[in-house]
Amino acid sequence: MMQHDKLEGAPIAVGIGERFDDRMRRIRADLLLAAKLRAADDSPWFAIRVMSGREIAVKNILDDVGIEAVVPMRKGPEYRRRHRVIPAKLIPAMTSYVLVRFVASDDAFLGIQGIDDVIGVLGGCISPHRVSNGEVNRFKALADDGSLDWEKPTLIFKVGETVRVKEGPFASFCGKIVSCRGDGKGDAVVEVGMFGRMTAVLMPLAIIEKV
Repeated sequence: MMQHDKLEGAPIAVGIGERFDDRMRRIRADLLLAAKLRAADDSPWFAIRVMSGREIAVKNILDDVGIEAVVPMRKGPEYRRRHRVIPAKLIPAMTSYVLVRFVASDDAFLGIQGIDDVIGVLGGCISPHRVSNGEVNRFKALADDGSLDWEKPTLIFKVGETVRVKEGPFASFCGKIVSCRGDGKGDAVVEVGMFGRMTAVLMPLAIIEKV
């Protein structure tokens, strides 16, 4: 049996004066610097998937570190409690997604993925899905003028119908409705075929059309 009593050296990550967690935090911060390089005003945007309900929290983090980000907002549903109407609150127009823009690079995407509550980049870091600046501006305008509000009536859709996404980060993608209300209000869960697989996305009925 071979003996290793005379081997010299120190175990990896020992004696370097930096804890592993601190080192990984520093590496993520260094990578995030790459995402601070602002792209031209007509450059495309990227959609990052985040934990549901954490869209604004992630945007605030991006704002704080100087990375361009946007979460279009709309009015959510009204609630009725004991004959009282509880006014609608503002909610993200696209659940679980934040739009970001920067000079694309491997380091930038890796840095973005290291932020708390970020799940990943739509399309992946190697071939991220690009959303044109015009499309983002149009989507923001629809949210701002109330066209995407939860209570705004749209077409009546049924489960199983094939639809096409008209606006937003998923514009031009087709899919099938998994669930929706029957009164033409609110959102639908649409199973969208993209990047070689089916993905369920919650989106306003106002941005889809029948095929």
